[in-house]
Amino acid sequence: MEIFNKIKDFLLSRKKTTLIGNKQRAMRCIELADVKTVGVVFDASDEDKYKRSAHLIRHFASMGKEVKSIAITNTAEIPLYVDNTLSFNYILKKEINWYNYPSNKHVGDFVNKEFDLLINLDFRGNEALNFIVKTSMAHLKVGLNNENMNTELDFMLEGIENDDLNIFLKEILRYLEIIKTK
Repeated sequence: MEIFNKIKDFLLSRKKTTLIGNKQRAMRCIELADVKTVGVVFDASDEDKYKRSAHLIRHFASMGKEVKSIAITNTAEIPLYVDNTLSFNYILKKEINWYNYPSNKHVGDFVNKEFDLLINLDFRGNEALNFIVKTSMAHLKVGLNNENMNTELDFMLEGIENDDLNIFLKEILRYLEIIKTK
């Protein structure tokens, strides 16, 4: 089994090189008021989590931020509860190959976009979403720190019981508003 994991890791690192080349990410902390672009990564397989994630995206859009999101579903088609008026990009189950690379046309664009802020709302450690977060050129990556995560984040919250998305969203917004760089 370990040999398969090594093969998967090797193939994913090759895909990373193919997607971003030799570009280096520039980590930069920025005040929420100065954030212009926001990327949101989440799992849309659960209706409640989808609605909470969509609410966060609408919140940032109402603040005048350019928001792009990419969501994963564990279904063959986009779920019925998805709001078609929002411009989310979805990765369907059939678009993830055996070594967990999301082979979707939107992944490359999302990964190469230099977001001021990337928020990872995946608390279960989905390997395809982890790949997107790891390879993203975002300046500041934030998310939840738990044992399921295998990704590099610049700012992590801990101690949120049962990976409660509501509490996480309130806390992450609170901490992002506290950040002062001037």
